[in-house]
This record gives sequence, structure tokens and C-alpha cells, in this order.
Amino acid sequence: PQKLGTVSLPKIIPLCDFRAVKKSVYRRNSRTLRRLSRNYDWEVDEHGGLRPIINPAKVERATKECANDSYILSAIMHNYNRHKIPGGQVEVKVEVWVQEITTISDITSDFQLDIYISEMWLDPALDYSALNPCKYNLSLNSVLLEKLWTPNSCFINSKTADIHKSPFPNIFLLIYANGSVWTNYRLKLQGPCEMDLTRFPFDNVTCSLTFESFNYNTDEVQMSWTPSGVSKMRDKMELADYELVDIKNVRNVEPYPAGYWHELTMKFHFKRRAGWYILQAYLPTYLTICISWISFALGSKAIPARTMLGVNSLLAMTFQFGNIIRNLPRVSYVKAIDVWMLSCMTFVFCSLLELAWVGYLSREDESPSTPPPLQVHSASSTLHRRNPANEEESALISLRDNDYGYIPPGFGLNGNIASAMRSFGARCSCDPHQSYQTEVDDVHPPEHISQTFSSRHHQRERLAKRIDTLSAILFPSLFSLFNIAYWSHYLRSDG
Repeated sequence: PQKLGTVSLPKIIPLCDFRAVKKSVYRRNSRTLRRLSRNYDWEVDEHGGLRPIINPAKVERATKECANDSYILSAIMHNYNRHKIPGGQVEVKVEVWVQEITTISDITSDFQLDIYISEMWLDPALDYSALNPCKYNLSLNSVLLEKLWTPNSCFINSKTADIHKSPFPNIFLLIYANGSVWTNYRLKLQGPCEMDLTRFPFDNVTCSLTFESFNYNTDEVQMSWTPSGVSKMRDKMELADYELVDIKNVRNVEPYPAGYWHELTMKFHFKRRAGWYILQAYLPTYLTICISWISFALGSKAIPARTMLGVNSLLAMTFQFGNIIRNLPRVSYVKAIDVWMLSCMTFVFCSLLELAWVGYLSREDESPSTPPPLQVHSASSTLHRRNPANEEESALISLRDNDYGYIPPGFGLNGNIASAMRSFGARCSCDPHQSYQTEVDDVHPPEHISQTFSSRHHQRERLAKRIDTLSAILFPSLFSLFNIAYWSHYLRSDG
């Protein structure tokens, strides 16, 4: 016999009623029969019926014809059960192509990316290799996918997962002649990230997505990565704040109450770019710290200018710190940027304390150096005044009744206060009509008091200068030591 499609016919067909031949062939494949019927010539027999006459040219041409896609789909979907697991246990191969990583959010601790994910498995019920197909793979859309068995896989830890629809659902389906099924989805995902901001902004971030069958455990579906696993569609993927360091894919077996499930996890390792924070946080604080040290060179006489310089430096640093932490999550532990900003603010605050100390010493220096008033005791309760004899006497009386009670050294019209006092005393004792007597006790020029205040003034001035000189050396030295400790700790390679 010679095979024609899936139906075997003898080379010579005896004369008979064609309806009998048609009936026997139809039981096998009615569609093939319609193709075969076109390969015969017909003649009327002696009974008035039709009988086929084989045309060898037509038979040879028919053997070279192939089944088109519509015929194959009709054949394989006939009596197909989408609820039946193919072969009892299916091995599903998974492969991911990363198209783009769009954003990483520090506030919500997640990331967004676009991927193509492929699944491949073997379904013997979809084998159409015996149908003499024209093509050994059928490229189909998502409509037919809903009629096939699928492993019902999903990303179990994703926050959102959407199939791109631009303008139709981006789902690809390919069925090979041996029954292998290949599905491909273009997805937009949002997944969680593990963030430890202790070393911020010199930290690393790990984001992960886990893919597994939602309905079938390992007894029914075995899931595994292809040799390529997860790959990038572009060699270099960079974000504004992060740099993609590595992508790893792992396979784990996780226990559940209903059995064990295969979990396919892909991990994205990112390194934060610290350039923006160095330009916006670290360099400005260096300048602010150096500006606060300028006050040490202004001296103790420029207290208002030094105060304005220190307060403005502290306010600028506080505003800058608030602008940075506004874009960070409210964590309860101390970050590297917190250590830096708070330490720099402490240096500025300590410079203000040093200024307050110097200002206190300067306030003592600038207080009046005049001694307390000396008391002038009078023998009579009432002093009957008379008109002064001359200008020197008038000056002495006004000095005696002044608010301070003492006579400044060198006072007098002729510069000799002693002679003026003697002249005034002689005139008072020689007048017989004088009705009062004064007694001035302990009237001494306070030269020793002036010398004491002058000595204290010089001591405080020298102390203020020594404090400024010491601060101008101590503050930069301590800040340099802090920088060495800070950068050596947070820039370690194993961090």
C-alpha cells in the first residue's frame, strides 16, 4: 500500500460503490477524505453508479501537500482537556530577559522593572508531527492560550504585576510539532527591596522577585531555570541613584501545608551612587565648617560679626540636613549621613560655645574701670552754702557734691589740686562769720584701684587671645581626626 496523509489506500481500487469507500475512510479522517477525493477521476459503471479511477499524477501531488495551521489547530484541539496535567508530571523551564529597570524607591523600599518571562514545557496532547504540518511551529496569540493547560505561575512577592497592553496584550504563544509549548509575557513588575541604610549613602541594595506555580506542587510541576537563567537585554543598565552590580538566579524548595513548591528567585544587587550626596551634602558642610573657623581670627572685639557667622553656619547646616533626610524613610537607627551631619553641627555649635566664652571675657574687659564712690562725711547735718570766692573753689564744691564722691587725679584749673584744696581750707578757717564746719575724712585719689582693673583687663585679654589661638589649632585637628575615622569606617570594601 501507498500512504497518503494518514490514510492508506491500495494502489488499485476495485470497482465498487464509492459511498462505501467514502464511509470507511471518513471514519478515520473526514478532512483527509475531502482532500483525497480531489485526487480521483470518476466514471459511470454499468449499474449507473460512480466509481473512482486513480490518477497517479494527482496521487503523487497529494503526497507532497502539507497540513496548514487551521487544520492542525482543529485536529489538536479536538477533545483537548485543559484541566489535565500533561503526562502526569510536567517540567517547566523558565527564562527571564530584563528589558529595563526604571526606578528604585527609598521611601517605599521597592523597585520597578520591565521584563520578558518565558515558560517552556512539553504537552504530548499537542503533538501534531504526524499530521504532515507545513510548519513545525505555530505562532499564536493569547486567545488560544486560555484554552491550553498552563502551570499557572506568578510572582508571589510582587507588589504589582501587569501585562503590557500596547495596544494588545503582549503575550506570545508558540507550539512546536512535538507538543512543546513556549509562552512569553512582557510584564511590568514592582517588587520589594532589602534596604539597610546604616551605611547610607554608601550602602548596597538587594531587590528580589520569586516566581513559582501557584496551583501545582513539586509532585505535579517541576520548575527550573534554563542555562541562561536571567539575562539583560542591554549590556549597561544604570539609574540616577544606583548602579546594577549583579543579577543572580537561584532555585529553592519551600514547604507549604499542601506540599513542597519550587521557587525560582532572581536577585538584583545595586550599589548606590554617592556622587549626588557628596556634591549636595559633604562638600557644602566642609565649606560651612571652614567658614565657622574664620571667627577665631576676628578677635574678641568682633563679637557681633562672629555671632552672626556662627549662627548662620548652624542654620545653613540644619536646613541642608533636613533637605536630605526628607527623601529618606523614617528609620529608627543612625545612618552614616546622620553621623556626618550631626558631627559637623556639633563642631559649629562648639565654635559658638567658644565664642560665648570669649564674649564673656570681652564683656568684663569693657565694663567701667572706675572704682566705687568714696563717702564724704560732714560734721553738721546742714551745710550752709556760700558763694565761692573764685573759680577753683566752685570747682571743688561741685566735686565734693558729685555722684562719685572722689576727685579725679590732675583736676583743677592750674593742674594742682592740692594747692586748690589748701587755698579753699585757708579761706574757710579765716572767716569769723562762717556758721558751719565741714570735715572730710579719707579723701584719697583711687590710683591703686585703677591699677587693679587695668591689670585684670590685660589678663582677660591675653586669656581670650589664647583661647582663640588654641581653638584655631584644636578645631581643625579634631575635625581631621574625625574625617579619618569616618571615611575609613564607611568606605571599607567589605561594607
